[in-house]
Amino acid sequence: MTAEKRTKRKKRRLKKKYKIRLIVLAVIALAGLVLYFPAKKKVNAMLHPAPIGTVKVDWYTDLNLKHLKYAQKNGIAPFKTNEQLEIGVPELLKTGKLEHISDNGYYRICPLTHSHPYLTPSAKNFLEELGKRFSQKLDEHDLPHYYYQISSLLRTTENQKKLSRSNGNASPNTSHLYATTFDIPYFTVMKRTLFWNEAEVTDGRASKLLSEAIGELRKEGRCVVVTERNERCFHITVTD
Repeated sequence: MTAEKRTKRKKRRLKKKYKIRLIVLAVIALAGLVLYFPAKKKVNAMLHPAPIGTVKVDWYTDLNLKHLKYAQKNGIAPFKTNEQLEIGVPELLKTGKLEHISDNGYYRICPLTHSHPYLTPSAKNFLEELGKRFSQKLDEHDLPHYYYQISSLLRTTENQKKLSRSNGNASPNTSHLYATTFDIPYFTVMKRTLFWNEAEVTDGRASKLLSEAIGELRKEGRCVVVTERNERCFHITVTD
């Protein structure tokens, strides 16, 4: 066989090999398109769960004066400005009068715009106890593990004034100034989704159980609560 014939045969084999590869790639691409849209729909459903049930929670009506009574008795001296808070908080943390509040196995901290992630040790212990009771109720009702959320904690007078401009319901003299008070949204809870992501979920069953757990602690004299309709949250002050 001449060198010319060997070269032509080699070229034919290469062309055949490339054709097979192209066919395989085309089949893979077609299979990917077929699977992509159902998979995308499923992933979106996991990342953005649909609302479940109607949100109906228990309504508590402990007025602001009652919140202030316990806050002023058990809390810290209010900070007027955010600058004063930044200077004063380290010492209060060191002496155990304040605790830093962060995400844990029971709750998630919402992005804070008018407050700071600090509470008294008693308030932090309350959050832990509420988390335990909420988780137990979820288990008893065969519901997924949800995290409740905290949308507001310690505020300064400066924070409160700014908030009052955008929220007419914000009282100038709020128990949030004393680090004994926090807000828990009731319309949504947090849930782990795909690839350890988390998403807000509206689940009326879970919201009801959360309100029941708060009601139990209120009945035991551990807190005072008002259910805020406009802000869709429980405004809670610990009593010890």
